[in-house]
Amino acid sequence: MTVLVAQLDPTGIFDLGNTSLIFWEVITFLILLFLLIRYVYPPIRRQIQERQRQIEQSIDEAEKTRAEARELLAEYRRQIEEARGEGRRILEDARKQAEAQRERTKREAREEGDRIIQRAREEIGRERESALREVRREVADMVIQASEQVIGRSVDQDEHERLISQALDDLEAEVAGTRPGSGPA
Repeated sequence: MTVLVAQLDPTGIFDLGNTSLIFWEVITFLILLFLLIRYVYPPIRRQIQERQRQIEQSIDEAEKTRAEARELLAEYRRQIEEARGEGRRILEDARKQAEAQRERTKREAREEGDRIIQRAREEIGRERESALREVRREVADMVIQASEQVIGRSVDQDEHERLISQALDDLEAEVAGTRPGSGPA
């Protein structure tokens, strides 16, 4: 029968005589498996879980950092836009102030020009009045001398005043372009 079994199983794996070897191999494998599960697998599993936790934590931190970066970018963009707006407002204010200053300077220059013209007119008026007084005095002296020579006598004060007024009226009319006593043509 051994010959028959040997012919049926040439490898000898199912040899009943050697079944104790398989039994001990299975027992050894189970012991090894127990030792691996009991002492080797838990530290490896803890390291894997720790590594997984660290990776998840890193991913969470990266997401937080990305969200903060987006917020900072939005804040910076908002600040840049505010700065641009502020710059535009400053330029506009400066432009308005420059325009107001230009208008104020023009107005002041106009007013100063008007004051200068007014002073010049007043000065011209005073000079004219002074010149007219001087001309009246000279004309009066000349009229008195001419009257005394024509009349041959001394002229009293009232006559003197009347002659001066008449001569000045004649002179002013002549300067104005009309002659006394001459009417419209």
